[in-house]
Amino acid sequence: MDLKENLQYYRKRQGLSQIQLSEALEVSRQTISKWETGAALPSAENLAALGRLYGVAVDQLLNGEEGEPVLVPTAPAPDRSPIHEFFSPSRRQLVLHLLGTVLLFDLLMFLLQFYLFNLNMTSEALCQLLRLTGCCLMGLAFAWLDRTRPVNRRTSLVLGGAALLLGLYALLMPAPILWRLYDCVAWIGTSPDTMMAAGRPANPVFFFLGWTLADQCAFSSHMLLISLFQLGRLLFSRKAAPQPQTAKPI
Repeated sequence: MDLKENLQYYRKRQGLSQIQLSEALEVSRQTISKWETGAALPSAENLAALGRLYGVAVDQLLNGEEGEPVLVPTAPAPDRSPIHEFFSPSRRQLVLHLLGTVLLFDLLMFLLQFYLFNLNMTSEALCQLLRLTGCCLMGLAFAWLDRTRPVNRRTSLVLGGAALLLGLYALLMPAPILWRLYDCVAWIGTSPDTMMAAGRPANPVFFFLGWTLADQCAFSSHMLLISLFQLGRLLFSRKAAPQPQTAKPI
């Protein structure tokens, strides 16, 4: 077995994914993939770090020769707590991309509904349907992008189920708490009666924030996005999981 096969063998024997290994070594996942396909070679420093992580000598990584047990302290396995997973570099990047995409989509729907067109009831219903559909598709799309990360089945089921119930409740039932939140945010520094009496519209920024956070359709859309993201991760990670292979000892 050559170096690329040795690297794959020892990583799988340690029970690490490419993403977990990249975070332990503080390199990108693409770098790990290049090492394991032979497109690039790890530096001497990274080889030493791999040897410490796997508990083998560098020569054993390079040549695949079994020798006397090497007394190299095995590095502790990466912290896989939910907090560590959420604040890991790759997860932060995914969350920021998701938030940015949702914010742009919300802004587009806000402009479409209140400033670009004079919508009637039918058109407004179509906008709400478009909003719900768009958020659901975004949840599934980002779940697909996150399919290679390990998934805690219980946590994803609880979060996905709770978000689904909240979203459906807010969509189908009156939600006075959302109305109060909307009034508090959309009319910051004044009151609806004062603004209407003066013939002035609400501040567009506060109006957008109130509409995005507290509109019943908006709240439901965001909850459905979270639900489909969590449940989609369960589905896609299961499909993306590699079939177990019996690795031959080196």
